[in-house]
Amino acid sequence: MASLTKYVSNDRPEFAVYIEDDDKVCYAYLWKEKRIVGDIWLYNSVPTPSEPEWHQKENLPFLNPAEFVKENLEPFDAWSPVEVTWDFGEETVAKIFLGFRLIAKLTEGSCPGWSSLVTKDGPLAQKI
Repeated sequence: MASLTKYVSNDRPEFAVYIEDDDKVCYAYLWKEKRIVGDIWLYNSVPTPSEPEWHQKENLPFLNPAEFVKENLEPFDAWSPVEVTWDFGEETVAKIFLGFRLIAKLTEGSCPGWSSLVTKDGPLAQKI
């Protein structure tokens, strides 16, 4: 079942992270004042393809192909221990944790952001 979860910063409520799983793929989006300012692939909800699909816009949102995927997570559900932490230093940083494990990081302008779940930098995620 498709899901959308919102994590709003308590200190700066103009910032939020939305995690969306559309039953094909899961992405996180950093929002500032009601517009997307960063994005990151989190996992494929369907089998990981061997070839990239980003050459055809009708495939949006894109699955990450096998050559970039280090680990594909099980789809999140209501009991998944997902947490977003915020750092408002020189730049705004949203870190996404699954349990105590950092899985992704987003900043304003990071399209894509960084992931611990990829083997190398690609168009959907950069390696942490």
